[in-house]
Amino acid sequence: MVQNRKIIVALAGNPNCGKSTIFNTLTGANQRVGNYPGVTVEKKEGFREYKGCDITFVDLPGTYSLSAYSEDEVVAGDFLLNEKPDIVIHVVDASNMERNLYLFTQLAELDIPLIVALNMIDILQAQGKSADEKVMSDLLGVPVFATVGNKKIGLEKILDYIVENEDFSRHKAKRTDYGSDIKAETDELEPLISKDEALKELPKNWLLIKLLDNDPLALKLAADADNSSEILAQIEKSRNHLKEHFGDKVEIIITGRRYGFANAVAKTVLKDVSGKKTDITEIIDSFALNKYLGIPVFAAVMYIIFKFTFSLSGPVVHLFGLFFEKLGGFTGNLLPDGPVKSLIVDGIIGGVGGVLSFFPLILFMFFAIAFFEDSGYMARAAFVMDKIMSRFGLHGKSFLPLMISTNGCAVPGILATRTLDSKRDRLITMFVTPFMICGAKLPVFALIIGAFFSAKYQTGVMFSMYILSVVIALGAAKLLSKTVLRGEPAHFVMELPPYHLPTLKGLLLKMWERGWLYVKKAGTIIVLASIIIWAMFSYPKAPANENFTEAENASIQIQYSVAGRIGSFIEPLFKPIGMDGNRAVALVAGFAAKEIVVSTLGTIYSLGEVNPEDSQPLREKIAADPDWSPLKGIVFLIFCLIYIPCIASVVVFFKESGSSIKWLTLLVAGTTGFAWIVSFIVFQIGTLLGL
Repeated sequence: MVQNRKIIVALAGNPNCGKSTIFNTLTGANQRVGNYPGVTVEKKEGFREYKGCDITFVDLPGTYSLSAYSEDEVVAGDFLLNEKPDIVIHVVDASNMERNLYLFTQLAELDIPLIVALNMIDILQAQGKSADEKVMSDLLGVPVFATVGNKKIGLEKILDYIVENEDFSRHKAKRTDYGSDIKAETDELEPLISKDEALKELPKNWLLIKLLDNDPLALKLAADADNSSEILAQIEKSRNHLKEHFGDKVEIIITGRRYGFANAVAKTVLKDVSGKKTDITEIIDSFALNKYLGIPVFAAVMYIIFKFTFSLSGPVVHLFGLFFEKLGGFTGNLLPDGPVKSLIVDGIIGGVGGVLSFFPLILFMFFAIAFFEDSGYMARAAFVMDKIMSRFGLHGKSFLPLMISTNGCAVPGILATRTLDSKRDRLITMFVTPFMICGAKLPVFALIIGAFFSAKYQTGVMFSMYILSVVIALGAAKLLSKTVLRGEPAHFVMELPPYHLPTLKGLLLKMWERGWLYVKKAGTIIVLASIIIWAMFSYPKAPANENFTEAENASIQIQYSVAGRIGSFIEPLFKPIGMDGNRAVALVAGFAAKEIVVSTLGTIYSLGEVNPEDSQPLREKIAADPDWSPLKGIVFLIFCLIYIPCIASVVVFFKESGSSIKWLTLLVAGTTGFAWIVSFIVFQIGTLLGL
């Protein structure tokens, strides 16, 4: 074993195979997260010092294959081809071995050192089966280690193998035998690609099969070759010959041979040792995927998420709110009266503090959602919701962007629509994704619900608003599918992973990764916006009137300011839905980022205070304001739920829709107009009923 070696290890595998759990267990908090250059796919790197060696782990995007048809596949393939890691750990779900080994057949063709982590072996055993690691290793030609990622079982053996072996290439992965007919065609192609300097540097077996498989990346490389015309002509000739011979497309033949290899390995390696016919996954799925119980189970899961979030975060959110109010009062006592004091206390602390006070709620929400994601349930939720979503013109895969938006932000939700093949399905999903209650809207909802409803009812109200967001999204999708985006959604196929218990460490890491994005946003965009909002409410200065109290002078200042004048100008538009100019300005400011609605309200109420050191949390100030009411609070939330998404979402929508002014106009005008109409109906009916 050589000390002080630097080793780069890539982790590859299908979605839901436990790859990220193994990555988190191996690296802990020593991670760096970003995006691959030029794409939105997340790049994760982790670091580990083990027995004198510095190991860099790269968690590649989960993918079923290395075909260049999606960003995930392109990124994974590009990294393996160009970055050339020292060794690749292929994480295989033992309970779904055949499907997972399809990826192995393509990794083997890259001629890179491989080892297999046969993961979730405990789930396989719970199903009454066993896997012979030695036989599997002989069949695949590479070392195989049985692992249970969430229990750290087998991971130390992998680390020992990595640091104790200097030459990983001594193990040659067995490649798929595609048969003599395909071999004859690759033999025709081989001398042609050897003529080009760039092509002959690539893994030969990978390139030859990919060219016959009509892979976009391989074809592009061939088109750039010096003898591209010869190569492309031979590819066309070979594909036509094979199609005539087999009576089917070459892609189907190649895929069939790969699955044949994977199936043969799985059948040889797996043994039924107990005769058990039912496992825990089947038992749970008998309820979760039941024709009649599937939707109620999904609703119950979402209710549990909100109950967990509000019940546990409530006291902590209250403490955070008190902290920022006391911090404002303490800072106000230290600073002399003047614009600097007002900027710091009213603008920054009052605005940003109002947003950061809900940080615990965000963390609890992300933790709860991560639990159901990592357990395997969310894949079932997509399967169950497909039946409903297809009736409203949405594709089953649309559930993923909607859930991503609920988990954090509409921007990655809109970008996730790239997984949809149909442009129509993509556009409809992009239109409705912003209706979900994203992490940015959550503080607004928590603020208003906390102000007007006791802890006993907060979960119910929040759950009702979530249901409303789903109803609105489905209704909008139905309308779009019957008008400007007519058509039928494509068929939906999804692999359902086995259930397993997530690790606490993995959940905490995922919670913190998403939560930290919220903090960074508060420390950048929201600080800047809070300062701008403060300036707009503070200038120009109104002449002080000695006959008025400080509170009255503060109120006059708000009305006299730039923001106050804007509010007065647009107030007639918002009066019919129960809002004054200040709330209208807060909603307009929310176009920058929805959290700024909270920071704007925080600034408004801070500017109106006489004794900042005796101030209350923002929700208590709103609850005590006679110009608010529970009905006005609900209408405010409904408008916030539906109206124009934040500017980042609008920009991403514009780019992803093909830079179409038509679709952008429909998004901006349609959502805002619809928000006003729904809010008007609710407010007027509520007023007539005396609510």
